[in-house]
Amino acid sequence: MTEHDCGGEECEDCGWQLPPRTADLLHTALTVLAGQAYDEAEALGDRLVTAEEKGDWELFARLPKLAHGCDLQWRRRMARALDDLADDLEHGHWPEPTCTAEELALHLALGEAPSYLDDVDDNEGSPHRKLPVHEDDYDFDACKDLLFQDSDVLMLYSPRFDGIEDPDGDVNRHFGIGDLRPAAWFEPFDNVEARDLAGPCSTRAGGAARVPSPEGSR
Repeated sequence: MTEHDCGGEECEDCGWQLPPRTADLLHTALTVLAGQAYDEAEALGDRLVTAEEKGDWELFARLPKLAHGCDLQWRRRMARALDDLADDLEHGHWPEPTCTAEELALHLALGEAPSYLDDVDDNEGSPHRKLPVHEDDYDFDACKDLLFQDSDVLMLYSPRFDGIEDPDGDVNRHFGIGDLRPAAWFEPFDNVEARDLAGPCSTRAGGAARVPSPEGSR
């Protein structure tokens, strides 16, 4: 990956890279989570994720509670959000979230990605071990700092912020958070290019991540 090139002399992001090994683990996490989401969506259908069943679901039980009652169509779209981000990496682009669903999907994947490091370390024949070594390898904290516009979506996990998802709520309006209700999670952000969702994603075919370009960076 080449250096971030925004043209700004004071840009704090300039020089930061998403190294190939980091991108590869992130791609693996996104692909695995997408596969789980597709499978679970079909198994769950329109049913509620109940407290008694939370341990039965790898993906949808990990979403904020307000999304546990979403229907099959919504869950398929959430799976697609994971798939689209994996597809970004597969084609050498930054995994830039274009909507709230993709933001949360990327947060989940960044939390999952380090768990795959032991697998590749134990496998001498892993293609991952042939990727170039970089001083910033596996700095997933930096990814969390630089791949998101904000972390508002994570407030949905805290009981302290119950109701924050409502754009008509006082706190929401005061901070200009926007609509975080699940029905609005797939609405494109105003400051990014919306995805073309007409065609299928290819990540389920088992593609691999390429070195991301800075084209989609902030």
